[in-house]
Amino acid sequence: MATLRIYDLNEHVLALDLKDLLRLLAPRSLEANWIVSTVKLSKPEHEHFEATGEGGEQLEELAQGNARLSGSDLAALADNTRQVIWGEFVASAPTQLDKTWLIIRAVDSTFYEIDTDDETVLRKISSAYKDVRAGEAPITSWALDRPRE
Repeated sequence: MATLRIYDLNEHVLALDLKDLLRLLAPRSLEANWIVSTVKLSKPEHEHFEATGEGGEQLEELAQGNARLSGSDLAALADNTRQVIWGEFVASAPTQLDKTWLIIRAVDSTFYEIDTDDETVLRKISSAYKDVRAGEAPITSWALDRPRE
């Protein structure tokens, strides 16, 4: 799978969120089946999911059980979420539940990571956002105790 990272900022804040990505990738994102889970880092005790707002609280609960939901249900929760800080969202096509189509990963409010082999998704991401960088591999480690500036 190819990995893209989106770093677009708006007034020093990440300029996109889960709801924006779901809208950009509609209608396929709305037709997909999704698993909501924590971001798993290299150390097993370091799994994170954090989101704010009413929808964010519901997403956090779902992530603890790796819950499955429809694309339209995920979009409704995302619309009711102020910000996804950490989270992983794995999509499969409605007819291919065992094959991953797309992974969206929010990483510490710093960037969104997209993993997919779908060339249409890669083109849409690259054309919709200004600061898109190729990732060598999906995020597995992150300095959780980074010094604050």
